[in-house]
Amino acid sequence: MEAVLGREDVWLHSVCETCFAFCGILAHRQDGVVVKIEGDPNCPASAGHLCARGQAALISLYDPSRIQRPLLRTNPEKGIGVDPKWREISWEQALDLLTEKLQKVRAEDPRKLVIATFDHYALGVMIRPAWAVAFGTPNSDWVGYYCGNYLHASMYLTNGSFHSDFDLDYCNYAILLGNQQGFMGGLNANVAARKMAEARRRGMRLVVVDPVGTNAAAKADEWVPIRPGTDGAFILSLIHILLNELSCYDQEFLKRRTNASYLVQEDGGYLREGPKGKPLVWDRRSDGAIPFDESNADPALEGSFVAGGKKCRPAFQALKDHVKNYAPEKVAPITTIPAQTIRRIAKEFGEAAKIGSTIVIDGKVLPYRPVAVNIYRGAGAHKHGTHTALAVQTLNMVVGAFYVPGGHRGINLLGPSGRWAPGMTDEELITPPAAIGRAARYYDFDETPPEDLGHREVFPISTNRSPIYEINLVNPKQSGLPYTPEVLIVCRRNLMMCNANPEESAKMLKQVPFVVNFSTHIDEVAEMSDLVLPDKHFLERFDLFPNRYTHTMSPHTGYFYWGIRQPVVEKPMGEAREWIDVLFDVAERMGFLEDVYKLLNMTLELKDEYKLDPVARYALEDIYDRWAKSLFGPEKGLAWFKNNGYHKVPRSVEEKYPSPFIRPRFPIYFENYLRAKRSVEKVANHLDRKLDVSDYQVLPEWKPCAAYDDASPPYDLFVVNFKLPFHSLSFTTQNPWLSDLAEHNPYAYKILINAETAKRKGVKDGDAIWVESAAGKVKGKAKLTECIHPEVVGIAGVFGSWAKGKPVAKGKGVHFNTLLPINMDRIDPISTGLDSCIRVKVSRAA
Repeated sequence: MEAVLGREDVWLHSVCETCFAFCGILAHRQDGVVVKIEGDPNCPASAGHLCARGQAALISLYDPSRIQRPLLRTNPEKGIGVDPKWREISWEQALDLLTEKLQKVRAEDPRKLVIATFDHYALGVMIRPAWAVAFGTPNSDWVGYYCGNYLHASMYLTNGSFHSDFDLDYCNYAILLGNQQGFMGGLNANVAARKMAEARRRGMRLVVVDPVGTNAAAKADEWVPIRPGTDGAFILSLIHILLNELSCYDQEFLKRRTNASYLVQEDGGYLREGPKGKPLVWDRRSDGAIPFDESNADPALEGSFVAGGKKCRPAFQALKDHVKNYAPEKVAPITTIPAQTIRRIAKEFGEAAKIGSTIVIDGKVLPYRPVAVNIYRGAGAHKHGTHTALAVQTLNMVVGAFYVPGGHRGINLLGPSGRWAPGMTDEELITPPAAIGRAARYYDFDETPPEDLGHREVFPISTNRSPIYEINLVNPKQSGLPYTPEVLIVCRRNLMMCNANPEESAKMLKQVPFVVNFSTHIDEVAEMSDLVLPDKHFLERFDLFPNRYTHTMSPHTGYFYWGIRQPVVEKPMGEAREWIDVLFDVAERMGFLEDVYKLLNMTLELKDEYKLDPVARYALEDIYDRWAKSLFGPEKGLAWFKNNGYHKVPRSVEEKYPSPFIRPRFPIYFENYLRAKRSVEKVANHLDRKLDVSDYQVLPEWKPCAAYDDASPPYDLFVVNFKLPFHSLSFTTQNPWLSDLAEHNPYAYKILINAETAKRKGVKDGDAIWVESAAGKVKGKAKLTECIHPEVVGIAGVFGSWAKGKPVAKGKGVHFNTLLPINMDRIDPISTGLDSCIRVKVSRAA
C-alpha cells in the first residue's frame, strides 16, 4: 500500500539490499525526509522484521561522504594511496567520454569490454542477457571471489538449483559445515533465523563443524573444531561409517531417485546399451543387465557382475568401495577430530534420518528424513572445494534426505502451478529448470577455444569464474585470447578489497586503459578508476521483482513472491543515477538500444501486447509495467505493485517437497565428469596449455590444499575468515551504526588466536600482532579465546579499508584478503574457486 497519512506523509514499499535476502521494507517519509524504515509485514522474506543491517540502511542513505557528481581522474599514475586528483565534470561530459571509449572498443572488438558487478538484479535481468549481448561482449559475469564458486556449481549439478538449504520445519538433526545458516548468515537470513529458533525449541540437535567458534557454533548443541580444508575427509568418513559399518542407507531412494544402481565399468564410465545407449542396471529378477528405465525392474545396488563380457558394478558399490579409504582412524589425524567423535556423529545422523518412515502433510504421504548437512562458502573455499560440496550432497542422498520433509533441498525446483520444472538428461539426471538454471553445459560440453576472460570452456562445470578473470587480466599472453581488454565497467563490486591480495588487484586494474566505476563512495576501486559516476543508493532505486526466485527466494517463507523496490526519497542525493539507466542512455547514443529492447522482449517473456517497440524509447518504469502485466495480467501492473508491494502465491506440498513428485534423478555418481575431463583436455590443447584435470573424478575425494605443502616453519598456523551477523562483505563497513556494533563486538576488529597457542608465542590479549603469509602481512590486536582451533587464527569480515572516501570504515579492522595469493596453483580446477586455506606466521608487533 501507499497510505497517505497527511501532507507529505507517506509509507512506501521498498526492498533492502544489505545482504541477499532482499527483505521487504516499509519506509516512512515525512516532508521529503525518510524518518523510519521497518520490515514490511506483507513480505514473506521479512514478515515485518529487519536485521541490524537493514535497520541501519537509513543512515547510509544520508551519508555525507557519498559521491555527488561525476569525477574524472587527472593523474595518470595509479596505485594504492595515489591521489587521483579528481575533477568534477557534468553528466553530459561523462556520457560523451564513456560513449567515445565504448564506441572505439565496439568498433575494434566488443569483447574488449569487461563488466564486473555484484548487483545481481541488474546483472541477471538487464545487463548480462540484454545490454552486454547487444553490445557484443561475453565478459559480463565477473561477480567476485566471495561468491560460492564451488557451491553453486555443485548445487546446480546435484539438486538442480542455485543454493544449498534444508527444511527447518521438520529437521531434527542438522550439521552446519563451515556456515551459519539460521544464525543471520546464508539464505533468507531473517526467516531462517526464526525457523532455526523454532526448531531448537522443539528439540532439533545442531552440530557445527568449523575451525572458529562462530555465532552459530556458540548456540549449537555441539561445536566440533576442525582443521581448515579437511571438511571433505570428515564427510567421507561419515559416509564410510554409514555404508560399510552400520549399513544405514535408504535403498529405495537410491534405487528410484538416483543413479546409484547404474552399472559402471572399470574405466568409470557407464555400461550402456550400445555405444550411446541408455545406462544399464543389474536386474535382480532376471539376473541380467537391462536399461535403467525398464518398468518393474529390481535394480541391484551392490555386487560385481559381468555383462556382455565386461566387468561392472553398480555405482553405489563403487561408492562403498571408494569410501573405505576414509576410516575414522585414518581421518582423525587429518581433521584433528577424534575417531570416536566421527563415529558417534555418523551414528546419530543415521539414526535421526528415520529411514523408511513417512509423514502426512496436507493429506499427502511423504518420505520423512529429518536430517541434513548444510554447506556454504567456509567448508569449500579451498582448492579441491568442489569435491567437498559433492561429498556433502552424497551424504544427504545416502540417507534419502533430499527434497523431502526435514532434509536437504535447493530452492524453487518447481514453480507455482507448474510455471517451471526441472529438466533431465538422457540418463534422467536432473538439470535446472530453464527459468532458474545455468547448467546446460554440465553434460553437453563446448570444445571450441574460449572467447571470454573467464574461460568458460576450460571450466565448464563452474558458474562463477571470477578468479580466472583476474589471472587472465594480469597475464594477457597466458590467456590465449585474441584481444586485450580496454574498458572495464564496475558497479557494486570492490575488486580491491574482495579479491586476493590488493597489490595484485592493483596490478590487474592498471592493465586496463579505461576503468569506469559506478559507486556511492570513493572506495578502493574508485581510487584506481578513470571515471567515477555517482550511483544511486539502493533505497533510491526503482527495481521490479528484486526477490529473484533464481537466487534468493527460500522455501522457508512458504510462498513464491514478487515485489517492488521503489525510491523512498523524492530525489537521489546529488546527481546520482541508476547505472542501468545510464547504460541504456549509452546504448541509445551508440545505436544499439533497439537490439537491447529486442532481447528484453525475449528474456522478460513480454506478451505481444506489451512488447517493446525497438524504435521507441522507454523509461525503466515503462519497461517494468509491461513486464508485470505480461506475468500477472493488466490489473497487476506497476501501479498495483507500488500500492500493494507484493504478489504472493502459497507453496503447495509438491512445491515444498518435490522429490516424490518429479521424474528426474539426482546424481550420486558423477560420470559426466569423465566427459568434462576429455572436453577440457581438448580445449587446453587449443590453447597449447597443460591444465590440471585430476579433479574430474566420478566420486568425491579429499585432497590436501596447497597450504599443506607450506607447513615448514615459521608458517606454522592457518588463517581463516569468518562471517559476522551484522556486516556484508565490504559495502556495509562505511555504515556508522554498524561500525559502532563492530566496535562493541569483541571479535569484529581483532585477530582471534587460541589462548594456548598465544601463550606459546608470548602473545597476550590485546597485544598488537603481525599475521604474515607468503602473499602479504596484516597487523591487528590479538583476541585470545578458546573458541578457535589451536592451529588457526581468525579474521572477521572484509575490514581494513584504506580509501579516504570511506572515513567511517578507513583503518578499522583487519583485511583478511591481503593474505591471499592468487595463481593457477591456488585455484580449484573445477569451479575456479580461490583457495582461502592459507599458512601464516604470527609475531608480536614492536
